[in-house]
Amino acid sequence: MKNILLCFTVIFFTTVNYCKGQKKGTETQIDTEFFIPVDQSKLYTRVMGNSEKPIIIALHGGPGAFSVDHEFYRDVFEKDYLVVYFDQRGGGKSDEFKDKSMLTTDQFVKDLDDVVDYIKDKYPNKKINLLGTSWGGTYGFLYLLKHQEKINSFISSSGFVDSPQRNFALISHERQLANELLKTTTDSIKKKRYLEILTKLDEIETSGFKDFFQNMNKVRYEFPKDLGFDVYWAKPELKEKKAKLLSDPAFFARVKYTPELLQKAMEKLEYVNEVFMNTESYNNLNIVDEVEVIKKPVLVIQGEYDYAIGVEQGRTIYKALKNVPKKDKELVYLKNASHNTPFEAPEVYYNTLKTFLKKYN
Repeated sequence: MKNILLCFTVIFFTTVNYCKGQKKGTETQIDTEFFIPVDQSKLYTRVMGNSEKPIIIALHGGPGAFSVDHEFYRDVFEKDYLVVYFDQRGGGKSDEFKDKSMLTTDQFVKDLDDVVDYIKDKYPNKKINLLGTSWGGTYGFLYLLKHQEKINSFISSSGFVDSPQRNFALISHERQLANELLKTTTDSIKKKRYLEILTKLDEIETSGFKDFFQNMNKVRYEFPKDLGFDVYWAKPELKEKKAKLLSDPAFFARVKYTPELLQKAMEKLEYVNEVFMNTESYNNLNIVDEVEVIKKPVLVIQGEYDYAIGVEQGRTIYKALKNVPKKDKELVYLKNASHNTPFEAPEVYYNTLKTFLKKYN
């Protein structure tokens, strides 16, 4: 699951809370770390930015990943907002968690409610905004269904509300590519491979997505190599930029990680992600009808070639938000971008996020 890494951000906890403040006129910049207690666990949290400004809680991807969002938001939001980065249950520097019965969407929503309440108490009288990326975008919608009264606004970046739709969309795309390649190739070995892929796609499509972890690896990582595209990148050449970041000692210093800690976080990601991907309720999650109750301002943003969530997912979400006034909901498709939007369309991506948050804060 290392391909998921760039959807998120990594951060480190020392055994003693760390806090520093810098006065800049009327601004106070802070950087502090602590654990937030939740049911049978504790969640690593790092709060950075302007303590006098509204709050953004960043929801990383996964499930099972860890927060690398400071790397992407530090120069964008931390001057004008107080940004909360936390590692979700079982991930990153939060407690290792193996109990599969509590690795569920319902439990994660309860965890996030504990995080929101803890942050509200620690930093009172501030608006709280959610910014979720990939699974984090879905996570935010699940939370709003139960606790939207606690949230000022929400940004879903590359999130989904209809998991079967994203799975079917990717299968359909790969089937189309395989059939096209079958017609044009004269290589018997490649023809055999395309036929194998088509057969397996049919099996996966009719499986009911009950045990999807191995199948997900096939359709998102294995088959695309044979079919000549990348599920997560519209501009695969930018992968080199990602690789340089993850090998940069300055990156590890900023996020307070070591290569060893990162390896441990990746192992935890693999475990939690596999649990979720082998859960029928997650693989068949569909809250299209439920999100009708949401009334808070929402920005929906995704890459136009994002096959990880399905290219129609953004439009599906926008249409489902029937009770959000048109003036308070926005749908933005990023041109020539896929799932790695901060790398492929940074200028439009960040400007869109900043404009939306400024409007409601």
